[in-house]
Amino acid sequence: MKRRNAVSGTAGAAAAALLILAVFLGCSIKQNVELEADASGNLDMQIRLEPLFVQYIEDLSALTGDPVEGPVFNVEEIREEFAEREEVTLLAIDTPTRESLEMKLRFTSIEKVFSSEEELQQSGIIRFEKVSQGYSVRFHLDRRNFPAVMSFLPALQNPMFEGLGPQENDDTTEEEYYELMDLVLGEGGADSVRNSSIETKVTVKGTLVSQSGGTISPGGVTFTVPLIRVLLLDEPLDYSLVFK
Repeated sequence: MKRRNAVSGTAGAAAAALLILAVFLGCSIKQNVELEADASGNLDMQIRLEPLFVQYIEDLSALTGDPVEGPVFNVEEIREEFAEREEVTLLAIDTPTRESLEMKLRFTSIEKVFSSEEELQQSGIIRFEKVSQGYSVRFHLDRRNFPAVMSFLPALQNPMFEGLGPQENDDTTEEEYYELMDLVLGEGGADSVRNSSIETKVTVKGTLVSQSGGTISPGGVTFTVPLIRVLLLDEPLDYSLVFK
């Protein structure tokens, strides 16, 4: 097991990084994507934190001298971040409960969301192209291109997340990772990660021709990824759909 100390640097970590970490380690994410033929579309996102991780955030943020009060997610900071992005527009944002966040976004191109910088463009995380059957969208994530996600979200460049996210040449098993989560989060930490997933429902403006890695749903396809698969990336994640 070659994983770095997951709690190093905790005392000096920024509260914003704690919240980003929460999104990856103690939550369930549901996304509804409406995709059009020109690669533009809308994204509705719901994030719900596990109670155990909300407590973890509160404990760690207290160590930074900037304790979390009120909603866990800082709506104003999120607004400011999206205001600087040309390829994505934040249409609406709300925190219906202290541990949840809802957002509605409009993007000009699903591919450009992850290609606004040269490194992201070369990473090949998302590919949108015209094919003989219509339009193809392919998603590929592995340990090689995961750093591109880190560069896209600077708040992830923090020892806390870097030690818990996928590692180059790492041999940590799934069970070893769950043991680590019980150490970091306390009893129930492993179950929190086991119960967390990322669900993305893609609805296309047209007819779904084919898909891989998901299940057919009304108007499109739903992709459900257990969070542990993203945290380990012991195998590449590949998903695709074709529509016309």
